[in-house]
Amino acid sequence: MESYITSQCIVDEYLSNWFTYQELADYLCIPLGDVQRVLSIASEVNPKIESKIQRHHNHIEMYYDQLNKQVFINEENQIYVDIAEYMIEHKSSLSQTAQAFGLGKTTISDYVHERLPGISIVLYKQVFDVLNYNKSFSINNKCVIDQVLTSYSLLMQGMSSEEIANVQNIGRNVVQRNLTNRLRLIDEKKYAEAQEILSENRMAPLRKNSFSGK
Repeated sequence: MESYITSQCIVDEYLSNWFTYQELADYLCIPLGDVQRVLSIASEVNPKIESKIQRHHNHIEMYYDQLNKQVFINEENQIYVDIAEYMIEHKSSLSQTAQAFGLGKTTISDYVHERLPGISIVLYKQVFDVLNYNKSFSINNKCVIDQVLTSYSLLMQGMSSEEIANVQNIGRNVVQRNLTNRLRLIDEKKYAEAQEILSENRMAPLRKNSFSGK
């Protein structure tokens, strides 16, 4: 496995995207066997991660199995469909959707993540995409802007994404969003500079982590 693709990177990318194992391998330009091995080891090491990986894997399998099948929605389940369609149409967050429907954020989260997959996995996938989209574009407060610009500054100092994540006490995926979608919205020039560095270094070699599998 290439040095700039860590096991943690594989786990993070799998849980944050809608990839089959083969699609993830193609996306990261690594062998399929590396993806299978790392996700298997990660599951053995951490039961919480095992639950997340298995759940996500099941959802993806359900999606491709039901993609071209007609789904019948009964009246009892219509509220979950209405919520999903609202989020898809308005690209709304869980909080915004909760406000629109007069419900709590926890209730909306439960409806979306626990109930919706069993009703329409196709709608769930679209909501999944909306929530990831919103993560990338949440730059509406000073703290987020400061975090993005700090990530950029540390990158320009020669730090890898893992080092930036450790210094800022944030996840590697957050660093990636900071240096791509978020930075582009804040400062196009800085975004271009960051992309040049990321392109040249392929995110730079990252230190090995607890999921190295060696």
